[in-house]
Amino acid sequence: MFGSSALFKAFVTLLMFVNVWAASAFAQNKPVIQVLTYEEAPFAKIKNNHKQGFIVDLVAELFKRAKLDYRLDFLPLKRILVTTRLNEYYCALPVERSQEREVTYKWVSPVLVSRYGLFSQTDNKLPLVTLNDAKPYVIGSFLGSGVAEYLQGQGFTVEVTARSEQNIRMLQHKRIDLWAAEIESAKQQMTKNNASLGKPELVFYTSIRAMACHRSIPDTALENLQSALTQMYQDGFMRKLYEKYNVPF
Repeated sequence: MFGSSALFKAFVTLLMFVNVWAASAFAQNKPVIQVLTYEEAPFAKIKNNHKQGFIVDLVAELFKRAKLDYRLDFLPLKRILVTTRLNEYYCALPVERSQEREVTYKWVSPVLVSRYGLFSQTDNKLPLVTLNDAKPYVIGSFLGSGVAEYLQGQGFTVEVTARSEQNIRMLQHKRIDLWAAEIESAKQQMTKNNASLGKPELVFYTSIRAMACHRSIPDTALENLQSALTQMYQDGFMRKLYEKYNVPF
């Protein structure tokens, strides 16, 4: 492909120079990284115009340790995935990693390990032994959910809403038979909506959720973020954060 060994070496040297220059320019200019998340108590919520929750605290500590500037905003999950994919210096979390998403973004992981269950109405219990037992039923989820994509890929009938908690009303009005939800978030949403669905019929999925970033962000910045996150696990910060929000560690 290259005319000579000297030309190849020159090409490699140029690539190294470009990468070093890009990293240096990023460090000098330090553009503000736009971080997007979505409402999912206890992980992230807005109360009295105040952003709070597990993810809000995590992001603040993560970027402080990485010495990077950021701005945090809330959008629906589907929008944050599309917005992050299309815009430079954007990151989104918490996002389920999947084979389809892996090459679309750069990743900082894990920010959260979540368990998902299938909930039914209290007056219409559907005993499930395996996930395949749910095949005859309509399952509710929400736009952008990696679990919804997983279930659809396995041939299940899935109805999606804009927000996860809308599935509680869908379940109560018998428009769906089961609700696929992150277990800790489901507890909060049931309390908020005065709904008592009890324990899930089946815990069927464990997901590693991460921060997905636009591929324009230099590797040096991602390495700083990943190093900071690893340190947060090692020095006990993450354990304390899980305990603060009563999330199983």
